[in-house]
Amino acid sequence: MKIKLLLSALLISAFTSINGAAFAQTIGYTNIADNSNATKNVKQNQKINNIKKLIQITGAKKMSQQMMNQMIAGMKKQLPQVPQAFWDSFVAEYDPDVMMDKFIPVYAKYYTNAEIEQMIAFYDTPLGKKITRVMPQVMQESMQIGQRYGVEMAQTALKKLQAAGYLPKK
Repeated sequence: MKIKLLLSALLISAFTSINGAAFAQTIGYTNIADNSNATKNVKQNQKINNIKKLIQITGAKKMSQQMMNQMIAGMKKQLPQVPQAFWDSFVAEYDPDVMMDKFIPVYAKYYTNAEIEQMIAFYDTPLGKKITRVMPQVMQESMQIGQRYGVEMAQTALKKLQAAGYLPKK
């Protein structure tokens, strides 16, 4: 429910912003500033489209879906009392395209359009294609290692806290 309310608010905000800019223009009147803004908008749209292309060719969407599936699998193990219908409903609400759209400002913040175009060109090379092909497996195995290491570190921390007298010994 909260997600739907938040999405509705975002859509209304975006619609208002777009229409506000459109209504602010005077019909039949252009000046240098308007042309400059139009050029900026075209460049911004090109950059956004290039970011979307980069996200697409790097397999970020697929990796996002994989990470969600792994998270759900872990939560199912921790919460065995939760019925499958809940998880099915939860997964149905996940939209990887929404997640990808949320990445766009991050890429835009740190990379110029020229850099994004260079990354797109790289990912079109044999090495770039290999990276995108094997990255999901690399990420999956890395996450599993990270989870195991995290558990080991948490156990070590608990033992040290018990030894130091900060936690009761079992």
